[in-house]
Amino acid sequence: MAFSKDGFIGLLGPYHWRLEGEAYVYGFQSDARHGNPNGVIHGGALTAFADTLTGHLIEHAFGRKCATIALDSRFVAAGKVGAWVEARARLHKLTKTLAFLDVDLEAEGELIMTAQCVYRVFSLDAAHGRGGA
Repeated sequence: MAFSKDGFIGLLGPYHWRLEGEAYVYGFQSDARHGNPNGVIHGGALTAFADTLTGHLIEHAFGRKCATIALDSRFVAAGKVGAWVEARARLHKLTKTLAFLDVDLEAEGELIMTAQCVYRVFSLDAAHGRGGA
């Protein structure tokens, strides 16, 4: 399934996702607009993808809106422009107000980036427009 094409996501996507058992798998086809002058996928494109998919996981799986508090990324290899980028996120803990996740991004089967994310998770009432935190 594809993400919304609205806003910033529309500039970098489309992003796609599917369920494999209980795991969410995300991906996008990189192209020239994702590249840097060295011919590899720009770290900003990868970080935006990681931020989008981890927020999506929280909102889709738990029905709760969220906002990024922290996203700590590590670039471990270069992904070539034109590669399919795939990611798997793992939720480590979901509390009343916080979510903690890890995500790994691969290009052509090679690990290119890891990230640890912390999100502010809003109450179910806030997620449905009834206020609250």
